[in-house]
Amino acid sequence: MIKEITSRDNLLYKELLHLKKGDGEKGLFFAEGEDLYREARKEGALRTLILPFGSAFPKDFENIVLLKDSLYKALSNYKSLPQCILLCEKPYAERLGERIVYLDGIQDPGNLGTIIRTALAFSYDGVALSNDCVSLYNSKVIQSTKGAIFHIPVSRKDLLELAREGYPIFLTTLDGEDMEGIDSLGERFALVLGNEGHGIRKEYLGLGRKIRIDMGNIDSLNVATAGAIFLYRYRRKR
Repeated sequence: MIKEITSRDNLLYKELLHLKKGDGEKGLFFAEGEDLYREARKEGALRTLILPFGSAFPKDFENIVLLKDSLYKALSNYKSLPQCILLCEKPYAERLGERIVYLDGIQDPGNLGTIIRTALAFSYDGVALSNDCVSLYNSKVIQSTKGAIFHIPVSRKDLLELAREGYPIFLTTLDGEDMEGIDSLGERFALVLGNEGHGIRKEYLGLGRKIRIDMGNIDSLNVATAGAIFLYRYRRKR
């Protein structure tokens, strides 16, 4: 079904504007651009394809909304308008698998999106977020995953839940064991990355084994950079 909307007072358009911030309960969010369109369709996550008037549209997708230019511009998060806006659905996952990246209090959307993308690249089974992490449905998070959000499970959990479920916990800290001396974390584990400013919260530090990157000249790395090093080191070998 193709719907054309020309008025800001249209009820469907008002609903779309409401969903612009993301709906954590239903897992509904917007993504923008052709690259994310392809990834969303691969995983069956695309619910509505939104285009400006005059656009060509795929004949094999039924739920399409056409907007006049001013409405389309108001719905987009970017000054440089994308070719398409996507209403997608991806609820938080119930199960994550065996090899998990746990993010404790990550606040920067770019960091969160980059870590999700890195976790997918290195074949981790899922990503878990503490309740005070930036929302998975933040537009900057979505765009910085570059489509990875559609291909890896993400949940919100307290790290204590994973500890109770029997996951070995590995905490990335500045005072841990040098990771060069640890060849493997095993086949089931949760690798914890902490907040950009404060690191991992104190109440979690006793839950597992601390590990660190051996560095010189500086004290610490950006969490997405450090995360990429840890995730590569303990990636699933093919």
